[in-house]
Amino acid sequence: MKAQFALAAILFLALEPVVAQQPEEKLLPCKGNPEQVSECFRIRGRLRIYNGTPSLRIWRVGTKRILGVSEAHAGIRRMPESLEEKVGFGIDIFGDFEVCPFTPETPGEMQFVCIESASNLVIKDWNKEQKK
Repeated sequence: MKAQFALAAILFLALEPVVAQQPEEKLLPCKGNPEQVSECFRIRGRLRIYNGTPSLRIWRVGTKRILGVSEAHAGIRRMPESLEEKVGFGIDIFGDFEVCPFTPETPGEMQFVCIESASNLVIKDWNKEQKK
């Protein structure tokens, strides 16, 4: 039994550098991904973390419409890394978003999207406001 354990430990240690050096999973771009159901479109909105699923949502300015930034589509980039770095609890990100839909637009239902790009960003950090 001890010999089997020792052999398993040696194999684990020998293979560990190989496993650690494997490249990260390559994510498909948001735009043009195989899950996309219609053309991408631009909106003016507010990106924020909400309670519930999906937690990242965009309120479309001037409407009652909420878009859910999908986390369910594995292997597809849900938003640019530069935008993801700005997202956090208590932070509102207003801007122009180019989104690509995973589900059709249906009245009364949240449409799921990924974010291809974001521009003209204005960030409101409510965490800093409360500390004043």
